[in-house]
Amino acid sequence: MGQKQISRVLRQMKQVFSGEELRRLGMESGHCRRMRKITPQRLALSLIQSLGEGKVETLADLQREFNRMHGLNVRYKPFHKQLSKESFPEFMRSLCAWLMSKLSGQVLNFSPDSPFSRFSHIILHDGSSFALKSSLREAFPGRFSETSPAAVELHVTMELLSELPQSVTLTPDTDAEVKHLPEASSIAGGLLLADRMFFIKRYLADIARQGGHYVVKTKGTLNPVIRCATRADGSEIRAWRGKRLKEVSGSLRHYRQVDLEVCWEERDYTLDARLVVTWNRKENRPRYLVTNLPRTEFSLEQVCDAYRLRWQVELLFKEWKSYANLHAFDTKNASIAEGLVWASICAALLKRFLAHAAQRLFQVAISTRTAAMCLRSSLTRILDALAHNRRGLRSCIHDVLAFLAENARRSHPKRERLRGRAKLGLEPVFDDA
Repeated sequence: MGQKQISRVLRQMKQVFSGEELRRLGMESGHCRRMRKITPQRLALSLIQSLGEGKVETLADLQREFNRMHGLNVRYKPFHKQLSKESFPEFMRSLCAWLMSKLSGQVLNFSPDSPFSRFSHIILHDGSSFALKSSLREAFPGRFSETSPAAVELHVTMELLSELPQSVTLTPDTDAEVKHLPEASSIAGGLLLADRMFFIKRYLADIARQGGHYVVKTKGTLNPVIRCATRADGSEIRAWRGKRLKEVSGSLRHYRQVDLEVCWEERDYTLDARLVVTWNRKENRPRYLVTNLPRTEFSLEQVCDAYRLRWQVELLFKEWKSYANLHAFDTKNASIAEGLVWASICAALLKRFLAHAAQRLFQVAISTRTAAMCLRSSLTRILDALAHNRRGLRSCIHDVLAFLAENARRSHPKRERLRGRAKLGLEPVFDDA
């Protein structure tokens, strides 16, 4: 591995976790006014290490790891006091935003012969909720008051080509997800992939008006006017022209795939789109995808394959919950609960950054999920070196990335080319050798 490449990773790590920068974040968030034993840098490093390594069950686990990492003897009460500050979640949220801005880079691209190579960015948007301790029901009311009286929702906008979130918003679980959609203007030149709860006709019309594209799943209750209906072989179903979708819905089961040009004419806007309908034999019902990808450039099959890429945001949520301790902590304090959610996301972001660094530098496709598992023990080495042994940090990072390159490779590249994310020409980005 080239010295220039490892030096770049080293500079990024030193910058994002520098004492000066973390002190600035602590001061701006109001969490830090005087430098004592529990400095912003020490707290951030120890929390990320604890939450990224193994199962954390109590706040005392975090306190003990803080003392181990920094060779201190801070008692539980003053440690708890720092976490219980109202400014603690703002400090950790600021740290999360700082990591997202500084650790992001393109790690995937589409091959030049793929029609999706025209897009500068691929946006995936979704939400994920999880329960908190029931005593937090007033601060974070849950949608299901009997089973989960307290819960939070994470609204995430992820960029596929960087495999990292662009923005994360934390709200009570009762907050409507549609309020946190990315701005339509941010999709210009790109492609949005979203689930059916985000089928909002005015929003999609605005995306198209501003030069963006979308593929969004919809419910079967929609009823646009059909302007043209095409079978899988390209022939037109002329009898459907000019009819409403509900008028022909009984005939959909006779077609494995149908590509429709449809229109919704509302009072103050019009949405012209393609409606791709495929029959789900397992559930014995049709599946609907609405898109404005032109039929001349994107086949029906490519539209369906593109929507499957939305699953990458679900895999992101799984990593957060399985390998970064994103769960309900045993605390009645809302500030602590929220702050630890942000700290868990910080740990997950760092793991993905290291996985991406191993992929670029050793030129092997890396599974971020496998890397997240492998880094449970290796993360301690890196963060300890950041805290105490800056001279040994370079060799430590090299060893960890080499370990990931050998042990976290993607397992089924051939299968991915047939029916996975590589089917559309999505490839890993490598540094020049």
